[in-house]
Amino acid sequence: MTQRTPSRLIEPELMAAALDILSELGPEGFTVRAIARRANVAPMALYNHFDGKFGLLDAVWTEGFTKLRHALESSVFNPSDPLTNVADAYRNFALTHRSHYNVMFVQRFVGFNPSSAAVTVAHQAFQAMVNIVTSAQGVGALGGLEPVDAAQMLWSAVHGFVTLEMLEINFAPDRDRTYAQFMQGLERGLSPLAH
Repeated sequence: MTQRTPSRLIEPELMAAALDILSELGPEGFTVRAIARRANVAPMALYNHFDGKFGLLDAVWTEGFTKLRHALESSVFNPSDPLTNVADAYRNFALTHRSHYNVMFVQRFVGFNPSSAAVTVAHQAFQAMVNIVTSAQGVGALGGLEPVDAAQMLWSAVHGFVTLEMLEINFAPDRDRTYAQFMQGLERGLSPLAH
């Protein structure tokens, strides 16, 4: 006889199952039945706790952007090298939380649109980047740009490198070194706009 999962554990079990399936099978394997089977619960539990698989994707998206915001806010600001730590925090988040990152940025799930609450959480993560850019501008980096514009450029550039790396379309022999050089070049490239 199968032992029932206690109600208080069902949501964490469903989240863990969802992340595992996303990692192993991608969007094609992300079905109600597969998630319920992995979590050892009845399929109806997905509807009772998350309003279906799109609600579960919304929870993954929200948790991912919350973790990203915390990673960015926890990065140590270094006035002599203001972008490296935040860029490293972004990359480390992506490589450590691949399933979250894929839902947030890489994979598309037909019929899924993040809720307005989830989009607000994503905006809060972007605001953390804006705050870091503002601090960098206070020590002379990224001058001549509106903080929101500079944050969007920085996010886009870092995202491009990291996404290619995750998709194994990064052919640099030393990815860490190349990434560091990329960030140094990006900072140099943007800062002259102040002159």
